[in-house]
Amino acid sequence: MPESHTPQAGRDWAGAAGCAVLIVLGAAAFMAAREFSDLGAVFPRTIGALLVVFGGVWLVLFAMGRTRAQAALEGSSWRRAGVAITMLGWAFALPPLGFLPASAAACGALLLIARHGRWTLSALLVQGLATGALLIGLYVLFQHVLRVPLP
Repeated sequence: MPESHTPQAGRDWAGAAGCAVLIVLGAAAFMAAREFSDLGAVFPRTIGALLVVFGGVWLVLFAMGRTRAQAALEGSSWRRAGVAITMLGWAFALPPLGFLPASAAACGALLLIARHGRWTLSALLVQGLATGALLIGLYVLFQHVLRVPLP
């Protein structure tokens, strides 16, 4: 392999691969939104377009040699895995359970994963009420304002 094509030390190849995947996912979301109503397609088209644009910008910066690999993150890999598993479980639970029950379960699991200290009654009440308000607000926004079909 010619020396000009060997991977350079410090370049973020994993980030470039991740951006390529996000560009494909963004394009897929944009294309899938063709089946939605005009108002319901606003959110997936916007997010899909942003994924494509910002992923493309990052890949251009990568090609110009303006990116570098990041240091390993500190913290719990178990927590990161728990968040990923919870979100995957939420996605699979949406069709059979519906938006509100599946989202309430996922938010509860995420609160448990994210909590470092002991639970106090006041923290439990505040976080529970905030989570409930957030879920109801998202439901109203997606279902009634944006008219995104929810399970």
